[in-house]
Amino acid sequence: MLVQTIMIFMAFLATQLETTFTVEYAGKKYEFHISDQDFQKTPAWAPGQENPPLSVRRAIDIATRQITTILPNGKDWRLYEVTLRPIENRWVYLVQFLEPLRGAADRQLSAGFQVVVLMSGQPVTPKVTP
Repeated sequence: MLVQTIMIFMAFLATQLETTFTVEYAGKKYEFHISDQDFQKTPAWAPGQENPPLSVRRAIDIATRQITTILPNGKDWRLYEVTLRPIENRWVYLVQFLEPLRGAADRQLSAGFQVVVLMSGQPVTPKVTP
């Protein structure tokens, strides 16, 4: 019985480890949660490997499709920056977009929005709260 309790507790702890990226935009909070278990399912980018398992171009394409499902005007957002972020022995892409310009001569400061893409090619779907 004690062994079962320890095993259940260990399983509970394993499911609780996660990394979260948060973006606030238009009065809403977007939380991109990645469990440690999901991270471990992604391909590793080994130190001797020249390029990551998922190309930058492919990560941009995935993030561009993902932002259109997250934001109503997502197709109009502009690519701004791509960052590779290490998390322990795995990596993720953070693809940053800038909101659309409001006018032809408009050079307003744009709000940013980032999309998280795993090395497996899976975008992370955010949990949205008001």
